[in-house]
Amino acid sequence: MGEFSKACKAHVEGDDVVFVLETGGKAREFEVSGDALRRFFGARDGSGAELMRAFEQGGDAIRATALGAGTPAQGRTALGSGDFDTPS
Repeated sequence: MGEFSKACKAHVEGDDVVFVLETGGKAREFEVSGDALRRFFGARDGSGAELMRAFEQGGDAIRATALGAGTPAQGRTALGSGDFDTPS
């Protein structure tokens, strides 16, 4: 596990990587979809090892996107492919 993954306590749940970042002095839970990790960050398949490798590789972009995401009323903030899609 890389530094970013360790720092945000990342782990795989199903086809997602779940992680925690501090925003506004509070710990918030996020999840990034396996689809986003495959499409934008180079995960070759849905295995846990590949999802974590891609999560670590895309750490800067994932962190920036997570910190810019709105806060849900309750629960995790989900990040999917649409959150990383850039307009042409």
